[in-house]
Parts: sequence; C-alpha cells; structure tokens
Amino acid sequence: MRIWRDVAIHADTSGDALTVVSDVPGVVDQELTLGLLGPEGQLDLRVRVLESHPHIVDGVVRHRVKLALLDGALS
Repeated sequence: MRIWRDVAIHADTSGDALTVVSDVPGVVDQELTLGLLGPEGQLDLRVRVLESHPHIVDGVVRHRVKLALLDGALS
C-alpha cells in the first residue's frame, strides 16, 4: 500500500539518518520508502523510523521523525 505524505526534510549530522517534519507521527521500527521528487524524477530511499516526537511549528503540532537509511537504501 502506498500512502503519500508531504514532509520537510532536515539534514542530520550523523550522515546515515534523515530527520523529517510531518503532520503524522512515525511508528518506531516501521520500515518505509521515502520518495524524493526533483527535476530529474523520483528517488526512493528505504528507511526505518528511529524516533518520533511532537514538535510545534507556527503554533501547529507536527512530528519530528528521525529515519535511518537502510542498507541498499536506494530502490
């Protein structure tokens, strides 16, 4: 099943993880495909949810979700 969600991606200093801000929480240990859209098409990354915490953005509750890139993350 594919469910599309818009997220804002933030750089992570660890190099093997990404942090995204989403309108829905992540489920720890859930494996997902993160689709990145750009001018050259879509790049799909396989990721696993490490953490998910509520986060206030402009007075609205969002969720800061830390994602680990899985081995062979590109699909």
